[in-house]
Amino acid sequence: MSNLFIRRGNVTVIRDVDLAVTQIEQALADADPTLVPGLQHALELLRNLPSSEEDLQTEWARGVLAAAGVDPKHEVRAIKALRDAKPELSLATAVEIAKKAAR
Repeated sequence: MSNLFIRRGNVTVIRDVDLAVTQIEQALADADPTLVPGLQHALELLRNLPSSEEDLQTEWARGVLAAAGVDPKHEVRAIKALRDAKPELSLATAVEIAKKAAR
């Protein structure tokens, strides 16, 4: 895993998953036993996060399609749902993301 920079308008979100994992591992080393299950769960969630912008796009698309009740294999419906959710998506980008979501 590495840092992931996501540009959204004038804001850049920096996700440093490696740092978060390290900090939670350190917290686990001397954590109160009642906190251990929650910290272990948080560690598992962080380790399973999408690690690239492409993976994030695919996960976003799958979430949008699921919320819209659209089967990712129905390409035209999937593209429409993605563009409805994010109108600034170009048709070409929506097609590409829809195809990845259907895999």
